[in-house]
Amino acid sequence: MPDWVESLRWVILYVVWAVLVLRLPALRRPSQRPVWLVLLALATGSLVIQAGVAHWIDDTTGIAKASELAVALVALTDFAAVWWFAVALHSAGHPTPAWLRRAPAVCAGTMAALAVVFFALAPAADRFGARAHGWWVPYAVAWIGYGLITAVGAGALFWRHGVTMRSPVLRLSMLALAVGTTAEVPYLVIRAIRWFTEAPQELALAGFWCSFTRFVLVALGCSLAALEPLRRAAVYWYRRQRLHGMWILLRQATPDLLVVAPRSRVPDLLAFGDSWEQLHQRVVDIRDSITFLHDGWASPELLREAARHAAAATGGDGGRLVATACWIEATRRDAVGGAPKLHLELDKDLLPEVRAGESTVHREIRHLLRLHRALRSRPVRAFADARPWATPGATA
Repeated sequence: MPDWVESLRWVILYVVWAVLVLRLPALRRPSQRPVWLVLLALATGSLVIQAGVAHWIDDTTGIAKASELAVALVALTDFAAVWWFAVALHSAGHPTPAWLRRAPAVCAGTMAALAVVFFALAPAADRFGARAHGWWVPYAVAWIGYGLITAVGAGALFWRHGVTMRSPVLRLSMLALAVGTTAEVPYLVIRAIRWFTEAPQELALAGFWCSFTRFVLVALGCSLAALEPLRRAAVYWYRRQRLHGMWILLRQATPDLLVVAPRSRVPDLLAFGDSWEQLHQRVVDIRDSITFLHDGWASPELLREAARHAAAATGGDGGRLVATACWIEATRRDAVGGAPKLHLELDKDLLPEVRAGESTVHREIRHLLRLHRALRSRPVRAFADARPWATPGATA
């Protein structure tokens, strides 16, 4: 075995342990619990196979090869947890029969009971040997059958969902898990051949690489899946911060809409709660303020002049965005300056388009940020300063 294999294994295990600690809160969420338990099984297995730990288990129990039974129990837990994760992923968007939701736990419990029974019945020399003899034959058959059921069951679901995931990170995670669980199948076939026949060394080496591929891809796939909620929360937090300037500008101009005072920059930076809900609320607040300004202080003359000024300032390129910014800035100044509301029936053409769904939030935010830049641009400020209907003193 090349030296880099062992080095890579330890690097991956360090990553797994780091993710486990970082994502401890996932235990509180049923949808995120399976992937955390897969990583826990991988991390626990990495400890149990250490020579010192194995000797301690054997010495403490006084039972020959008890450490190898512990490794087997951790491994079958890993197999079941991966399958459980796949079933939970599928259940999130599809009706799933109760027997399938219970299958990973039932199969794991059955295999664990069989492993303990056959371990107790088999002589110490036959336990976990290179070839299966006596009572270890039914154990080998049960283990191969259990491994194939979990690998095929999980792999089929990961392949199905991996190719349809919209999130690039989750798609990569699911495809890694799909390839990893698929690589488990030839490993199990090779293990069965080696248990019951004389197999060449090359076949054992092929089995090792299949097993190592499974270990690497399942660990990385689960790590990505476990970190995805954290990454998404950070992205939503960042996008909310980018909208802070426009949000404050418009909310200060529309105090009638406020339920609570807008947070200043520092408290807003430290607000980590439900990141998607806070981002969505910020977009809604901005939209509400824009609509409030439109309905309260805009007039047909203002909208026509804004469109005409934008066309002249931009040559038609980006004119709608600049026109929208022109009337927003003009009405904002009127609102801040205390100008009386007009409440006119107006065309809605120059209201920004609404794309506030989660799947389109990035486009929504980019549009609002472009609008914010336009509000601070020289043509828009010139329009608001020069318009004949400007309210004296309302140039804040």
